[in-house]
Parts: sequence; C-alpha cells; structure tokens
Amino acid sequence: MSDDSVPALIAAARQGDHAAYGELIRRYSDALYRVAYRLLRDHGEAEDACQEAFLRAYTRLETYDAHYAFYTWISTIVTNICLRTLQKRDWRTINVDPALLRSAAVFAQDEPELVLLGKERADVVRRALETLPEAYRQVVILRHWHDLSYQEIADATRQSLASVKIRLHRARQMLATQLVERRTLGGLA
Repeated sequence: MSDDSVPALIAAARQGDHAAYGELIRRYSDALYRVAYRLLRDHGEAEDACQEAFLRAYTRLETYDAHYAFYTWISTIVTNICLRTLQKRDWRTINVDPALLRSAAVFAQDEPELVLLGKERADVVRRALETLPEAYRQVVILRHWHDLSYQEIADATRQSLASVKIRLHRARQMLATQLVERRTLGGLA
C-alpha cells in the first residue's frame, strides 16, 4: 500500500477534508479487517475493532509520524484494540459443538463427582495462570484459549517469533511447576 498519494490524503484529512479520510478508510479497511479478524476470529468484533481504529486514528491524526507507513501506524492501533478485546473476553470461553455439550450434560448427570473434580482442576489452573507475569500469561491465553498461531501471536504482541516461543515455553514450565507444587500441597486432587 505504498501509494504516493497517501501523504497528500493525510495532509488533507488533517485540514478537515472528510473525503480524504474516507479515501484512506477505503484503501485500508480490507487489510485492517484481516488483521482484526485474524486476532479476534469473530466478524462482528473485527468490524467493531476496525471502526474504533479508524475513529481513533482520525482523532489522533496529528500524532501520526510520516516517517512510518500509515498502514503500520493504523494496524498498530487496531492490534492494540484487538488485544484489549481479547483481554476483556472470558479466557475460558471456547466454541463447542452443541452435540458435545449434550453428551457432557448427560455425563454430568451420571457422574456429578467427576464434574466437580473437573471444575476444581479448572479453577486451580486458572489461579495458577493468574499468577504468571503479564507477558507470559498473555501468550498462553492467545495460544491456548484463542488458538492463535505463533506467528499471529508475534504479530499481535509485536514480538519476534523466537521471543513468543521462548515465552510460551517458560510460561508452560512455570505453570507445570506451580501445578506440581499445588498438588504436593494438596491443592489439586
């Protein structure tokens, strides 16, 4: 998207030309949507994130540094909005086939002790996850609860791929250590 007319459109938009900003939206909306959808994996949330990103970019257009590509600037805005959206989500929520839910419900009626044990274990894992430093907790949630690839996590968090892999490895080690300690102390049956 390296078009020579982009700086002129930005300059015009800074002067209050709404049509110029509309042209920027037209040029970048598809690419921005792809970034948002790749992170959120929900069409409605991706559209909302794009709208919010374009609105924020417009209200902060004076802060745009022309040394960087406009796409880089606005995609960073949408990425940050998406990450905040993911943080607000309940990380335990996943899409499940309704047939599996019915099977689980029947199983739960037959074996309530097992259901209670599963809930207790989920709570222990959640508490252990909450004790991780933010940088480690974030990559674990993005990988295991939002099913992002390593590259998608790297893009979303603006880290190198190697850094994401290292953080995931360390986070898993920290979680394993905590879970073993909790089990030893009687916190996990």
